Amino acid sequence: MSYTHNSIVNLFKPAGPTSFDMVWSVRKILGVKKAGHIGTLDPAAEGVLPICLNRSTRIIQFLSPLQKTYRATLELGSETDTQDATGRKISSKDPSLVTKARVKQVFQTFMGEQDQIPPMYSAKKKNGIPLYKLARNGINIARDPVKITVYSIDFIKKEENQVFFEVRCSAGTYIRTLSHDIGKKLGCYAHMVRLTRTKVGLFGLGRALTLEELEASYAEGSLPKKLFPLEEALNFLPAIRVKEKYHEPVSHGVALSKCFLETLPDRFEPGHYFRVFGNSNKVLAVVEPVINQDKLSELAPEDIVFKAKRVLC
Repeated sequence: MSYTHNSIVNLFKPAGPTSFDMVWSVRKILGVKKAGHIGTLDPAAEGVLPICLNRSTRIIQFLSPLQKTYRATLELGSETDTQDATGRKISSKDPSLVTKARVKQVFQTFMGEQDQIPPMYSAKKKNGIPLYKLARNGINIARDPVKITVYSIDFIKKEENQVFFEVRCSAGTYIRTLSHDIGKKLGCYAHMVRLTRTKVGLFGLGRALTLEELEASYAEGSLPKKLFPLEEALNFLPAIRVKEKYHEPVSHGVALSKCFLETLPDRFEPGHYFRVFGNSNKVLAVVEPVINQDKLSELAPEDIVFKAKRVLC
C-alpha cells in the first residue's frame, strides 16, 4: 500500500496495552514492515499515540520533542511507590483541609522550566538497565534530575479527594511525578489515578483512530484520507527551498552549499532543524545550519550552510 510509505497514524491508545503492543497491532492490521510510536504512554494511560509507518519512521526524532497536553486526575491523601494507582501505598495523610484555592495556588508554583526527578518505575536506564527492573527488585537508586517545562497547568475541578487538571508540557515530563510533587507541596501526599494524553504537537484526540476504526477504515478503503502525510507532520519546521538542479544531490544526503539555496528563513542558527522542499512540495530532507544567518554573506557560493540530518525521499 503506497499510501502507508510516508504516513503517520494518529492512534488512540486505551488503558491496558503498552505502547509497543499498539505498534505491533498497527503493523499487523496494515501489513507494514516498519512502525514506531512518538512519545511512550504507560500501560495505564490512554490517549494520543502517533505511530509513524515505513519511511516516516525517519522523522520520529524530530517529532518526539513536540509539546504534549494531558488531562489528569490525582488523588489527595496518599502516595504510592509508582506514583500512580498501579502501585503500593507507602504513605498517607488526611487531605480534608486542602481547598480548591490552595490547589490552584500550588499549581502555579509548577509553571515554567524546572528540574524533575524521574520515577524509579520508569523506562529510563541506569548502566543499561531500565529503572523499573531495579525497582521491582527492591533497588532504589539516586536519579539525576531532568530539565522539563510546564507551559500551562489548569485546574478543572475538585471532587472530594480527587483533583482534575490539564497540563501542557515539554517532552519527557512525567505527569505522575508532577502529581506526586504537587501532593508533597500540599502537605498531604498525592498520586495520579488517571491520565489521558490529548495532544502531541498537531496530533489531537479529534482525529485519533482506535484500533477498531483503523481496521475498519483499512478494510473499506477510506484510510488514506485519515492518515497524516509526512509533509503535514513536519509543518512546524521552517522551510527551505533549493534550486531544482540540486534536488537530486540533496535527496542523496549532500550538504547544502550557499549556491543550492533558493529561499530560506530570515533567521537560522545551529541546533535548529529545517525542512527542505523539492518539487510538488515534497520534503526532501531535514537539515541543520552550520552557521547563523549573520555569517551567510561572508560565504563563497560553494561553502556549506546546512548539513543533512535526515534524507526523507
